[in-house]
Amino acid sequence: MKKIISLLILSLLLLTSCTKKEVESTYDKIVKRDLLIVGVKEDSKPFGYISNVTNEHEGFDIDIARYVAQDILGSERKIKFVRVTPDTRIEAITSGEVDMVIATMSVTPQRQYFIDFSTPYYVAGQTVMVKENSDIHTFSDLKDKTTIVLLGSTSEKNLRGIIPTARIIGYKNYDNAFQAYEEGVGDAISTDNTILAGYMLDHHGNRLLKNKISQEPYAIGIKQTDEDDKLRKSLNIIINRMHKDGTLKELKKKWHLK
Repeated sequence: MKKIISLLILSLLLLTSCTKKEVESTYDKIVKRDLLIVGVKEDSKPFGYISNVTNEHEGFDIDIARYVAQDILGSERKIKFVRVTPDTRIEAITSGEVDMVIATMSVTPQRQYFIDFSTPYYVAGQTVMVKENSDIHTFSDLKDKTTIVLLGSTSEKNLRGIIPTARIIGYKNYDNAFQAYEEGVGDAISTDNTILAGYMLDHHGNRLLKNKISQEPYAIGIKQTDEDDKLRKSLNIIINRMHKDGTLKELKKKWHLK
Protein backbone atom coordinates (compact mmCIF):
# COMPACT_ATOMS: atom_id res chain seq x y z
CA MET A 1 0.00 0.00 0.00
CA LYS A 2 2.84 2.35 0.90
CA LYS A 3 4.46 1.61 -2.48
CA ILE A 4 1.26 2.55 -4.30
CA ILE A 5 0.91 5.82 -2.35
CA SER A 6 4.57 6.65 -3.01
CA LEU A 7 4.13 6.01 -6.72
CA LEU A 8 1.01 8.20 -6.79
CA ILE A 9 2.84 11.07 -5.06
CA LEU A 10 5.79 10.70 -7.44
CA SER A 11 3.45 10.74 -10.43
CA LEU A 12 1.73 13.90 -9.17
CA LEU A 13 5.10 15.59 -8.63
CA LEU A 14 6.24 14.67 -12.14
CA LEU A 15 2.94 15.87 -13.61
CA THR A 16 3.22 19.19 -11.76
CA SER A 17 6.81 19.57 -12.89
CA CYS A 18 5.87 18.92 -16.52
CA THR A 19 2.95 21.37 -16.30
CA LYS A 20 5.23 24.12 -14.99
CA LYS A 21 7.70 23.54 -17.80
CA GLU A 22 4.92 23.97 -20.36
CA VAL A 23 4.10 27.49 -19.11
CA GLU A 24 5.89 29.93 -21.39
CA SER A 25 6.51 33.48 -20.26
CA THR A 26 5.81 36.45 -22.52
CA TYR A 27 9.55 37.12 -22.63
CA ASP A 28 10.23 33.60 -23.92
CA LYS A 29 7.39 33.93 -26.44
CA ILE A 30 8.94 37.14 -27.78
CA VAL A 31 12.34 35.48 -28.19
CA LYS A 32 10.84 32.35 -29.76
CA ARG A 33 8.71 34.41 -32.16
CA ASP A 34 11.69 36.70 -32.89
CA LEU A 35 9.28 39.63 -33.05
CA LEU A 36 8.15 42.18 -30.47
CA ILE A 37 4.48 43.23 -30.66
CA VAL A 38 3.89 46.63 -29.04
CA GLY A 39 0.69 48.59 -28.51
CA VAL A 40 1.26 52.26 -29.33
CA LYS A 41 -0.73 55.40 -29.96
CA GLU A 42 -0.97 56.89 -33.43
CA ASP A 43 -2.41 60.30 -32.56
CA SER A 44 -0.22 61.54 -29.70
CA LYS A 45 2.58 63.68 -31.07
CA PRO A 46 5.40 63.76 -29.96
CA PHE A 47 5.04 60.38 -28.19
CA GLY A 48 3.37 58.14 -30.74
CA TYR A 49 2.00 59.16 -34.13
CA ILE A 50 2.05 58.41 -37.85
CA SER A 51 4.35 60.75 -39.75
CA ASN A 52 2.75 62.66 -42.61
CA VAL A 53 6.10 62.53 -44.42
CA THR A 54 7.19 58.90 -44.02
CA ASN A 55 3.81 57.34 -43.11
CA GLU A 56 5.75 55.46 -40.42
CA HIS A 57 5.34 55.33 -36.65
CA GLU A 58 7.39 58.00 -34.93
CA GLY A 59 7.77 59.55 -31.49
CA PHE A 60 9.32 59.25 -28.05
CA ASP A 61 7.41 56.07 -27.16
CA ILE A 62 8.18 54.57 -30.57
CA ASP A 63 11.91 55.11 -30.04
CA ILE A 64 11.70 53.41 -26.65
CA ALA A 65 9.89 50.45 -28.22
CA ARG A 66 12.62 50.13 -30.86
CA TYR A 67 15.28 50.31 -28.13
CA VAL A 68 13.55 47.45 -26.28
CA ALA A 69 13.40 45.37 -29.49
CA GLN A 70 17.10 46.03 -30.08
CA ASP A 71 17.96 44.91 -26.55
CA ILE A 72 15.80 41.75 -26.45
CA LEU A 73 16.02 40.61 -30.09
CA GLY A 74 19.17 42.32 -31.36
CA SER A 75 17.38 44.48 -33.93
CA GLU A 76 15.05 47.45 -33.67
CA ARG A 77 13.39 46.27 -36.89
CA LYS A 78 12.02 43.12 -35.27
CA ILE A 79 8.93 44.93 -34.09
CA LYS A 80 5.25 45.15 -34.96
CA PHE A 81 3.18 48.13 -33.87
CA VAL A 82 -0.50 47.74 -32.98
CA ARG A 83 -2.70 50.80 -32.54
CA VAL A 84 -4.20 51.22 -29.08
CA THR A 85 -6.22 53.95 -27.37
CA PRO A 86 -6.72 54.74 -23.67
CA ASP A 87 -9.92 52.69 -23.98
CA THR A 88 -8.25 49.58 -25.42
CA ARG A 89 -4.77 49.53 -23.85
CA ILE A 90 -5.48 47.24 -20.89
CA GLU A 91 -7.57 44.77 -22.93
CA ALA A 92 -4.82 44.57 -25.55
CA ILE A 93 -2.41 43.49 -22.80
CA THR A 94 -4.66 41.07 -20.90
CA SER A 95 -5.93 39.39 -24.07
CA GLY A 96 -2.40 38.81 -25.34
CA GLU A 97 -2.96 40.87 -28.49
CA VAL A 98 0.29 42.69 -27.68
CA ASP A 99 3.36 41.82 -25.62
CA MET A 100 3.40 45.24 -24.03
CA VAL A 101 1.96 48.74 -24.32
CA ILE A 102 4.17 51.82 -24.62
CA ALA A 103 1.60 54.56 -25.04
CA THR A 104 1.84 57.45 -22.55
CA MET A 105 0.33 55.08 -19.97
CA SER A 106 0.34 56.41 -16.41
CA VAL A 107 0.85 54.05 -13.49
CA THR A 108 -2.22 54.06 -11.24
CA PRO A 109 -3.37 51.77 -8.39
CA GLN A 110 -6.55 50.99 -10.34
CA ARG A 111 -4.64 49.82 -13.42
CA GLN A 112 -2.27 47.76 -11.26
CA TYR A 113 -5.23 45.52 -10.38
CA PHE A 114 -5.27 44.33 -13.99
CA ILE A 115 -1.74 44.70 -15.38
CA ASP A 116 1.87 45.12 -14.31
CA PHE A 117 4.15 48.05 -15.08
CA SER A 118 7.83 48.56 -15.64
CA THR A 119 9.66 51.26 -13.77
CA PRO A 120 8.60 54.71 -15.13
CA TYR A 121 10.52 56.11 -18.08
CA TYR A 122 8.96 59.60 -18.06
CA VAL A 123 6.98 61.79 -15.67
CA ALA A 124 4.35 64.07 -17.19
CA GLY A 125 1.70 66.23 -15.56
CA GLN A 126 -1.94 66.84 -16.41
CA THR A 127 -2.92 70.39 -17.24
CA VAL A 128 -5.42 72.32 -19.34
CA MET A 129 -5.19 73.94 -22.78
CA VAL A 130 -7.36 76.92 -23.79
CA LYS A 131 -7.43 79.48 -26.57
CA GLU A 132 -5.03 82.39 -26.17
CA ASN A 133 -7.92 84.87 -25.79
CA SER A 134 -9.80 82.67 -23.29
CA ASP A 135 -10.87 84.10 -19.92
CA ILE A 136 -9.78 80.84 -18.27
CA HIS A 137 -6.55 81.40 -16.32
CA THR A 138 -6.85 79.03 -13.35
CA PHE A 139 -8.48 75.67 -12.69
CA SER A 140 -11.24 77.33 -10.68
CA ASP A 141 -12.27 79.23 -13.83
CA LEU A 142 -13.38 75.89 -15.31
CA LYS A 143 -16.33 75.45 -12.93
CA ASP A 144 -18.78 77.11 -15.31
CA LYS A 145 -17.07 75.93 -18.50
CA THR A 146 -17.05 72.74 -20.56
CA THR A 147 -13.82 70.75 -20.61
CA ILE A 148 -12.98 67.98 -23.07
CA VAL A 149 -11.15 64.87 -21.85
CA LEU A 150 -10.18 61.48 -23.20
CA LEU A 151 -12.31 58.50 -22.18
CA GLY A 152 -10.33 55.81 -20.37
CA SER A 153 -7.63 58.23 -19.22
CA THR A 154 -6.98 59.58 -15.73
CA SER A 155 -7.88 63.12 -16.84
CA GLU A 156 -11.60 62.99 -16.03
CA LYS A 157 -11.10 61.59 -12.53
CA ASN A 158 -8.36 64.10 -11.71
CA LEU A 159 -10.41 67.01 -13.03
CA ARG A 160 -13.50 66.04 -11.09
CA GLY A 161 -11.35 65.72 -8.00
CA ILE A 162 -10.38 69.39 -8.00
CA ILE A 163 -13.53 70.75 -9.67
CA PRO A 164 -16.54 68.53 -8.78
CA THR A 165 -18.98 70.80 -10.63
CA ALA A 166 -17.01 70.85 -13.88
CA ARG A 167 -18.91 70.07 -17.08
CA ILE A 168 -16.96 67.35 -18.87
CA ILE A 169 -17.30 65.78 -22.32
CA GLY A 170 -15.32 62.64 -23.16
CA TYR A 171 -14.02 61.31 -26.49
CA LYS A 172 -12.49 57.97 -27.39
CA ASN A 173 -9.38 59.28 -29.14
CA TYR A 174 -7.27 62.41 -29.38
CA ASP A 175 -8.22 63.18 -32.98
CA ASN A 176 -11.91 63.45 -32.09
CA ALA A 177 -11.17 65.26 -28.84
CA PHE A 178 -8.98 67.90 -30.47
CA GLN A 179 -11.38 68.32 -33.39
CA ALA A 180 -14.23 68.96 -30.94
CA TYR A 181 -12.05 71.48 -29.12
CA GLU A 182 -11.20 73.27 -32.37
CA GLU A 183 -14.89 73.36 -33.29
CA GLY A 184 -15.76 75.01 -29.97
CA VAL A 185 -17.61 72.07 -28.44
CA GLY A 186 -15.63 72.70 -25.26
CA ASP A 187 -13.98 75.76 -23.73
CA ALA A 188 -10.89 73.78 -22.74
CA ILE A 189 -9.24 70.40 -23.13
CA SER A 190 -7.37 68.56 -20.40
CA THR A 191 -4.77 65.80 -20.63
CA ASP A 192 -1.04 65.39 -20.02
CA ASN A 193 1.03 68.52 -20.69
CA THR A 194 3.27 66.60 -23.08
CA ILE A 195 0.35 65.64 -25.34
CA LEU A 196 -1.01 69.19 -25.32
CA ALA A 197 2.43 70.64 -26.05
CA GLY A 198 2.77 68.28 -29.02
CA TYR A 199 -0.59 69.42 -30.36
CA MET A 200 0.43 73.05 -30.00
CA LEU A 201 3.43 72.49 -32.28
CA ASP A 202 1.04 72.25 -35.23
CA HIS A 203 -1.85 74.37 -33.93
CA HIS A 204 -1.14 77.94 -32.91
CA GLY A 205 -3.37 80.26 -30.91
CA ASN A 206 -3.49 78.10 -27.79
CA ARG A 207 -1.89 78.26 -24.35
CA LEU A 208 -1.48 75.98 -21.32
CA LEU A 209 -2.45 76.84 -17.77
CA LYS A 210 0.68 77.19 -15.65
CA ASN A 211 -0.20 74.75 -12.88
CA LYS A 212 -0.47 70.97 -13.12
CA ILE A 213 -3.32 68.88 -11.75
CA SER A 214 -1.20 65.79 -11.19
CA GLN A 215 2.05 63.97 -11.78
CA GLU A 216 1.71 61.19 -14.36
CA PRO A 217 4.53 58.59 -14.40
CA TYR A 218 4.59 56.87 -17.79
CA ALA A 219 5.62 53.19 -17.76
CA ILE A 220 5.45 50.12 -19.98
CA GLY A 221 2.34 48.03 -19.37
CA ILE A 222 2.60 44.22 -19.46
CA LYS A 223 0.49 41.19 -18.60
CA GLN A 224 0.04 40.46 -14.89
CA THR A 225 1.25 36.89 -14.40
CA ASP A 226 3.98 35.27 -12.32
CA GLU A 227 5.65 34.05 -15.49
CA ASP A 228 5.98 37.61 -16.82
CA ASP A 229 8.21 38.74 -13.98
CA LYS A 230 11.04 37.84 -16.32
CA LEU A 231 9.81 40.44 -18.81
CA ARG A 232 9.23 43.09 -16.14
CA LYS A 233 12.74 42.62 -14.72
CA SER A 234 14.23 42.81 -18.21
CA LEU A 235 12.33 46.04 -18.99
CA ASN A 236 13.42 47.58 -15.68
CA ILE A 237 17.06 46.83 -16.50
CA ILE A 238 16.64 48.38 -19.95
CA ILE A 239 14.96 51.54 -18.64
CA ASN A 240 17.47 51.99 -15.82
CA ARG A 241 20.27 51.70 -18.37
CA MET A 242 18.57 54.31 -20.56
CA HIS A 243 18.43 56.64 -17.55
CA LYS A 244 22.09 56.10 -16.70
CA ASP A 245 23.65 56.21 -20.17
CA GLY A 246 21.77 59.37 -21.17
CA THR A 247 19.55 57.72 -23.80
CA LEU A 248 16.33 59.04 -22.26
CA LYS A 249 17.88 62.50 -21.96
CA GLU A 250 18.77 62.43 -25.66
CA LEU A 251 15.30 61.25 -26.63
CA LYS A 252 13.72 64.06 -24.62
CA LYS A 253 15.93 66.52 -26.45
CA LYS A 254 15.07 64.96 -29.82
CA TRP A 255 11.32 65.24 -29.19
CA HIS A 256 11.47 68.66 -27.44
CA LEU A 257 10.36 67.30 -24.09
CA LYS A 258 11.34 68.68 -20.70
